[in-house]
Amino acid sequence: MPPISPQYANQLLAELTEGCPVPAAPASLSRYTFQQSDYVLIGDTAVRGHKYRGRWRLEEKDIRACGKRLASLPFDPEDLVDARLSSAGRDQMWRAQIHRWFDNISYRDQRANGCHCEGQRPCGRSRPNSHGLGCGATFKQVKERYGRSPIACTSPLPLLTWSGTAWMVPRAYADLLDRADQIAAECVEQATRCSRCNAAGNVWKWRTSSNSGYTTLCPACSASIARPYTGHLRGRLYASLLKNSQPEAFLCRMCPRPRQALYWDHCHAHGFVRGPVCASCNTYEGGGHRFIHHPGAVSHLLQCEGCRRDRTVPPRHQPDIVLQTFTVDPHGPCAKRPYSAWGSVQEDGSVRFRLRCWQCPFTPQWEQVVSAVQVRQLVREFVDRALDADAVGQEPA
Repeated sequence: MPPISPQYANQLLAELTEGCPVPAAPASLSRYTFQQSDYVLIGDTAVRGHKYRGRWRLEEKDIRACGKRLASLPFDPEDLVDARLSSAGRDQMWRAQIHRWFDNISYRDQRANGCHCEGQRPCGRSRPNSHGLGCGATFKQVKERYGRSPIACTSPLPLLTWSGTAWMVPRAYADLLDRADQIAAECVEQATRCSRCNAAGNVWKWRTSSNSGYTTLCPACSASIARPYTGHLRGRLYASLLKNSQPEAFLCRMCPRPRQALYWDHCHAHGFVRGPVCASCNTYEGGGHRFIHHPGAVSHLLQCEGCRRDRTVPPRHQPDIVLQTFTVDPHGPCAKRPYSAWGSVQEDGSVRFRLRCWQCPFTPQWEQVVSAVQVRQLVREFVDRALDADAVGQEPA
């Protein structure tokens, strides 16, 4: 039986648990789900994910077994225990997650409507109100924003009850999520170990995506199966590469320690190959935001012959370059430099910044636009400095 898609797995779980006290909740399964471990938690069962023909898949028999297990969970809605959300620590993952949801809603309500407590300064939102939340937030607001958010592929919010002094949850459900936390921690610990030498390390630094899924390799083992890239494809168009060009035969040219590459990174504006990168660096560059601050990022972008020739970088990186030299407007008499939440390139080449002031947290955001002419000039000056620094062997400023 071929493996099934995450979408069908969600549908199957919903059918198997329909009408049950603990229904399954749709989980947004993607490659990021398996970045920390090879498993996804469905209730208190770890289900392994597989990469099948370039897409993540799950075994149908595993999904059916999980659905039946959730449907048969011994459950007494009157047997409640204190969920202990207020004292949730890092070792109590499901409690900490719900606590973050509550705190975020309290923060959003206070930011939008002001503090409901007495006093001139906003409260810290640590004292529960009549709804069991901080300041003026309500449980209805939590359900509207997080009602469909799953924990271990189940919906926790419908099972929570505020007693007036504490949040209560059915004992059977709390026990299930406690077991899920323990199993998840074991899966993550397993994923920290190198698949070749079994050394334990940092899952975020050693684990990388491959054609068959995620692989954990220490720097020494990565260096033993892949070699440094020497720039032999510089000036080549990505479209001209053969399908068997094998970027995984090389080490990522962006990572500070040896890490196996997965993609040939290339400039989408000019089409030239920049070099082999791992999945993490490929995603980081594609996102754009703050990528140029990463060591070696500017030199990597300028491996594109078109960018070097035109003295530019892809548009998604230009707002960060502009912010390095352009002075944004202050907020009224406030002397503190505004915080730029995001800068986006417009169709005409200008950059629109959305700004907010940390000194005045209840002030709405405002916008400022840097003209296309200014953007081109600032980017060109930045690239010229980077090329000059590269010519003398220095890290670009």
